Amino acid sequence: MKDYTKKGLLFLMISVITSIIGVIVLYSFFFSFDFENITSENFVNLSITIIPGLIIAIIGGLFGLIGSILLLMGRKEFGEKHSKFIFYALLIFIISIIVSVVINSLSTFMVYSSSISQIPFGSGTSNTADLLRNNMNITVINMPITAALSGLIWIFGLYQLEDKNGRIALFATYVCMIVTAVLVSISLFLFFEDFINSANFEELMGSSSPSSYSQLLSSSSWIGNMGIISLVGGSISNILLFIALYIPYKRITSGELVPVKTAYQNSIENSRYCPNCGRLIPDDAGTCPYCGRKFW
Repeated sequence: MKDYTKKGLLFLMISVITSIIGVIVLYSFFFSFDFENITSENFVNLSITIIPGLIIAIIGGLFGLIGSILLLMGRKEFGEKHSKFIFYALLIFIISIIVSVVINSLSTFMVYSSSISQIPFGSGTSNTADLLRNNMNITVINMPITAALSGLIWIFGLYQLEDKNGRIALFATYVCMIVTAVLVSISLFLFFEDFINSANFEELMGSSSPSSYSQLLSSSSWIGNMGIISLVGGSISNILLFIALYIPYKRITSGELVPVKTAYQNSIENSRYCPNCGRLIPDDAGTCPYCGRKFW
């Protein structure tokens, strides 16, 4: 027995911890950015300062990938039903990739179609505003769908390993992920509405100077709200997910949750066999019921 599930849960917990650290690092730079004084130098400094957060996020992603592969490899360790649930989680993962590709392709197609039809994107015309709104609507729809599918992957992947408290943490994680995605989508939508409906929209779309966006960014409260919602909601979701991962890991480590194959092997190893005929006999038997061999 390779303990794939136990090792996979450990890697996933490390991934979640790394993600929490990465989110905190990234958003600490986000909140320190001066939106009222946007310059090329500020953008360069921001790009340099977020590199540690991006590196942490990449490392966390690698741990998560390894953990997911181990969980998949150990899908048969805890029974047929858990194995089916792992298969469902894999299926939902594939569906989420397809949905993401379709939605992103649709958004790209809209931009491409506008250029083919000679809509002057960036000119500040009503066509440009409609294009931005359509793309924003796609994003608003995409974020909750992605969160819902991601949450289902966790639920199917861990449900059969959880006790009552673990399942509560698991479903709480799912709800928190969806609520956070919806609130962030709404904030992003309202920010773009402020952008499109601003009095100097045409000037902003036609300008290449970063300072032209300073007034809009600094005056829109939705930028700050979006950052706070993402930070708080993402952190709570990750903490709940860590709990949902730790509970089955602890159950396996303590022996409360025993792999099916391990339980079978232990029953075989602890059984008593007749040294004469090799058949399985009762532990307290003084004589083999099959060949009559006496033991005392």
